[in-house]
Amino acid sequence: EPPQTGRLALYLLGLRAACPTHSPHRSLVTWLKYYLEEDWTGSRRHGRPLSNYYQYGLGVLALCAHHKRVREEVIRRLLTAQHHGRLGHGGNAVDTEAVVALAFTCLERRRLVGKELAAELRAAAHGAGRSMAKAQGPDGLIGNIYSTPWALQVFLATGMCQTEPAFGQAMAALLENLEAFSTAATMAQVLPVLHGRSYLDIASMHCQEEPDTLTPLDMEALAEVPGSKTVQLVVECPLPWCYDLKLYDRLVPVPTAASLLDVLQAAAALEPRDFSFHTQDTFQGPFLKEVLGLEARQDKRNYWQLLTAPNISLQMGIADYRPRDEEMLILRLSEW
Repeated sequence: EPPQTGRLALYLLGLRAACPTHSPHRSLVTWLKYYLEEDWTGSRRHGRPLSNYYQYGLGVLALCAHHKRVREEVIRRLLTAQHHGRLGHGGNAVDTEAVVALAFTCLERRRLVGKELAAELRAAAHGAGRSMAKAQGPDGLIGNIYSTPWALQVFLATGMCQTEPAFGQAMAALLENLEAFSTAATMAQVLPVLHGRSYLDIASMHCQEEPDTLTPLDMEALAEVPGSKTVQLVVECPLPWCYDLKLYDRLVPVPTAASLLDVLQAAAALEPRDFSFHTQDTFQGPFLKEVLGLEARQDKRNYWQLLTAPNISLQMGIADYRPRDEEMLILRLSEW
């Protein structure tokens, strides 16, 4: 199992933002430094981290937020990956490039590197921002709804929010789609942006001046919406992976408030011999990994694409999207 670089990095960023009264994180920072080395050493012959560049960039960002120096070789790995376009595809590329740009800006701003390297990092971060602006779609989103807050954080951290028209357009698109951010991980990405902040502001917090506002909140359970709906669930697997394009096509009855994940679970319960699926837990919630025994694999460069008929890609995850009554949902094994 690859090192949990990203998970530990997010935990340390959260600790720093929460201004803990004690310092239980010192040993965790040491562990994160160890993970960054193990993450790369285990895959040295491939020239990339065992986890991915998103998690690796998060690790560097978290160390910087805790005012810890990072070996230049570690930083150079990210610079080289960015220069050679190895940071991913689609919305994932925006997420990764943004995290790396934030890490570069933090290292430069906190003066944790020499002047020559600082100039390279500054240029790389601004180059990433310009690349994200060019990637903006006609709907104002950059990558997808979940990668847009990351891009906005880069604009804020680098000061490009004052000069880049894409910032205002992306912010407007974000405000129109706030219902998509329903998990703790996605809320953590969007909340700083809504307050004109980025993760870099964590590094400059003066905890002794922060008021203690972390009081428990009594949350009332949401009332169940009565009624039911029927969703048409279709599974498609084109060549070269399958000979039959359509592998599954059924009407699935579910409660009115059901998510796409609920639809998949209902289909598996109704016809366990005909439908099965598996998910993988990620920072953004469950990720669809396998359908009908067909696993999406990085080495095969494929993934399970989520669409609503006729051919519109969903901008939410399976736990967040709530289909309409009589809507057709398509799970399609696609190449990236």
